[in-house]
Amino acid sequence: MLSTVKRCVPIACLVLLIIAQNVGADLVSEEAIKLLANRLDQSQEKEGPNKGLWLPDVLFAGPMTAGMVCAYESTGDPNYWAAADLAGYYILWFSDPHGNLLGDEVYAFVQLSENSENPLENVWRSALEAWYFSMRRPDYEESTRGYIQYFEEMEVSTAVFYIAQHMIGAYYVDDIDKGVWREALIEYLSYVDDESAFPIMALGVATWALATTEPLDDTPIDGDYFSAPYWDGVVLSDLPEILASHQVPDGEPFAGSFYWRYDHTSGDTEGVVAGYTEDAIYGTLGLFAAAERAREAIDPNVVDPNAIDPNAVDAAMAWDVAVTAGREALLQGIDEEGVVFEHLSLAGQTHYAYAGEMLQVLCHIERYLDPDVEEDEGSVDVVDPDVEEEPNSDEQDDNSEST
Repeated sequence: MLSTVKRCVPIACLVLLIIAQNVGADLVSEEAIKLLANRLDQSQEKEGPNKGLWLPDVLFAGPMTAGMVCAYESTGDPNYWAAADLAGYYILWFSDPHGNLLGDEVYAFVQLSENSENPLENVWRSALEAWYFSMRRPDYEESTRGYIQYFEEMEVSTAVFYIAQHMIGAYYVDDIDKGVWREALIEYLSYVDDESAFPIMALGVATWALATTEPLDDTPIDGDYFSAPYWDGVVLSDLPEILASHQVPDGEPFAGSFYWRYDHTSGDTEGVVAGYTEDAIYGTLGLFAAAERAREAIDPNVVDPNAIDPNAVDAAMAWDVAVTAGREALLQGIDEEGVVFEHLSLAGQTHYAYAGEMLQVLCHIERYLDPDVEEDEGSVDVVDPDVEEEPNSDEQDDNSEST
């Protein structure tokens, strides 16, 4: 996440931005993934002191690293893995003397570890385990909570962005303080309101992280000392519906993307109210996480088909529609050379980090929505609970998993 002053696209440009929306309209996910990954591979420093980086984004290698791993997982192209591996080793080398990892670097290591030959034993997992353990050393912070206190100095929605990915890493290595990270994420989210720099992005990234690590329950969203009025009476299970309420509906400019504020205005910025790239990326990732949870509730390999709630079937279908709309909006934000801008209209700043984040969300969604995945490869059929099916042992696969 790169922007420090956001929402700089002026409203006077809105007509031109709407026209520009069609630039990437002809792309499909597979083409977009290769376009983005090829550009990142070709733009990476392969030799010299900056080996593994993307100049000038030298402080933001995490999103590109994770994005290239996702591209490798989707395409099998070994060049993408080589690029991610190179970047990962730079992060490892740089973080060692500094004793710290950023949240997006943690998530990059999670992706590298998951896709290693042995996900349970590799350099990336070892680095994560050592880093989480290091916070509890007497000569360091002495506790995870002590480390988390540093986020008090950071803008709150930015803090949510990093804490969310730290939490994902803590769950990945099953650190004993993973619950501490979860509590911190919920607390910091409770501070976010329309005075924050990135309110909807914070909501999206928090929903994604919380839903992918545990089911969303009735835990209230509140802080120890303060909670924004927006969160009064809200619990974790409310997050997906709240996030969906901020997705731009059909017929509006930048449909499928997200408003950047809870009140759906531009605040005092006089800028465009919706369509910012990172809001769309993390908003769609949040919907994706909600959609996966909804599919679990109708997966006949997990739930008795006769016990499936018809409302759960409708909910799963609705989430699929929302995720698809998010994907279509995102595809419009990639130009013909694979450049990703601050705004989906191809306006504003450009950074390689935007491309890395875009790869992450498109690859996740592609695996989720891919209509060509066969049933025996792990797809989930939507089951009508009112129709009783006759068992057919030849068609059953006890080893299939939810996508």
